Amino acid sequence: MSHHHHQVGADKNCAKKDEKNTNAVSKPRPLPLMVKLLAAGFKIVGMVAPKLAGWYAYRLWFKTRRYKTPASERDALHSALIERHKINGQTIVTYQWGQSGPRVLLVHGWSGRGTQLGSLVPPLLAAGYQVLSFDEPAHGASTGKQTNVYEIADVMLALQKHYGNFAAAITHSFGGPCLTTAMNKGLSVLRVVSISPPLHAQGLVNKFIAALSIPKNVEHDLLRRIEHRFGKNVWQEISMQTNVRGLNIPALVLHDMDDHDVSWRDGESVAKAWNNAKFIATQKLGHRRILRDPFAIATAVDFIKAGGCVGTR
Repeated sequence: MSHHHHQVGADKNCAKKDEKNTNAVSKPRPLPLMVKLLAAGFKIVGMVAPKLAGWYAYRLWFKTRRYKTPASERDALHSALIERHKINGQTIVTYQWGQSGPRVLLVHGWSGRGTQLGSLVPPLLAAGYQVLSFDEPAHGASTGKQTNVYEIADVMLALQKHYGNFAAAITHSFGGPCLTTAMNKGLSVLRVVSISPPLHAQGLVNKFIAALSIPKNVEHDLLRRIEHRFGKNVWQEISMQTNVRGLNIPALVLHDMDDHDVSWRDGESVAKAWNNAKFIATQKLGHRRILRDPFAIATAVDFIKAGGCVGTR
């Protein structure tokens, strides 16, 4: 795996206004016009050419959206040592903070970025850790237009080969199932903090189907295509609930009660399936602001510092 590194300054125009609006948390986001148009398209094409619609839904399912780095992540971006690695034909961008100490891996969610968990970096450094984050394939500054759980898991295994084992990992959302898939493939992590994790990939597909009002015949075609590519067993294999059952390392699951993207019940169920996990619920933070919340951050870092000691459940 080749790599070279350099410091990169962020584009000044890249700042998107940070969502400071608290009311936005309690309401689901309004559907963008694009989603409404796609839904109408699926309805029409689904009637006349369900296989074509299924193929398009399949393409769309693996396609990521890249968002500009918001102002809240600028400090993390500016303070990082940025490297590029060739992994499985893609260029993967990594971000490092700190020079010494045990290494903590940060894993972002679908359509996220490596700097998205940046608020965790200063307290982790203060606690004596060094931190490694990365843009998953088809995310952030890494190459690719689409990706999947297996590819993201393979990137983590390649990073382990390059940087050595991880003392801990902190994941957000879809990063949870990616991490546990990697752990079942041999990624060595001593303790895990999983923030807002989805329980099953099937649940995510259902959300996608609901959001685009994909008709039943197109849905069947989409699921068939996914199973054809990854095997009938794919839903078990990438289900976080299934993946954590064999794990004995200490884990903490943090999830907000007002999360409209992934229900907190998913997080609770992940913690229940995990032999040695603790579940903590927050409120009024939603799916993303939890990553910048002082209580959530302190709880995550304290858990890692405590050697992952889990109190009573």
